[in-house]
Amino acid sequence: MSSMLRLIGRPAPVTTALIIINALIFAYGMLSHSQQQIIVHYGFVPDELFRDNNAPLSDSLTRLFTSMFIHANIAHISFNLFALAYMGGSAERSIGIPRFIALYILAGLGGALLHGVVASYILSNGNSILIGASGAISGVLGISAAMGDIRGYYWLAIQILYVFIGSFASITIAFMAHVGGFLTGLLVTKAMIEHERRRRKWYSDTFST
Repeated sequence: MSSMLRLIGRPAPVTTALIIINALIFAYGMLSHSQQQIIVHYGFVPDELFRDNNAPLSDSLTRLFTSMFIHANIAHISFNLFALAYMGGSAERSIGIPRFIALYILAGLGGALLHGVVASYILSNGNSILIGASGAISGVLGISAAMGDIRGYYWLAIQILYVFIGSFASITIAFMAHVGGFLTGLLVTKAMIEHERRRRKWYSDTFST
């Protein structure tokens, strides 16, 4: 982990904390041989939110959040944390810590919800468990893209390629979670930029001499 961070550069504090949290949760599950139980109890099941009227709403909402910090295997977590380490620092510094935390969570929720709607109502596979930080990290890519960093689009293209390859290798990848997360990060950041531009214009017009 430390060698990877040195290779990419020194990440910002929240990005570093997110990498450590995800890595520790994964390590705990693997070392304690409880990974499967963690996935079952804390992964997000779309049908329980959208189709099962008997499932507690609070449980589904909790799973929406906790699923963002669970990964299936080494390849899964390595790809996600590499993308987060590579893009997270610049995105965090661009919009500031409070906004970065909020957008990271919103993108994770947005990605999971879009995946869930498609899985439950279109693909009819909403009983499958969704896990991973892909939606939230795709939101980080969306932040970078909105701030004019072309690498955000490059990484989205790499993710799409990864999904394409995975479809031939019979690897289940929640493509819509990536899309939903990226769009959430992109659109919310653009809205924040526009709000800030309007606020500064109002301030300039109001107090100009």
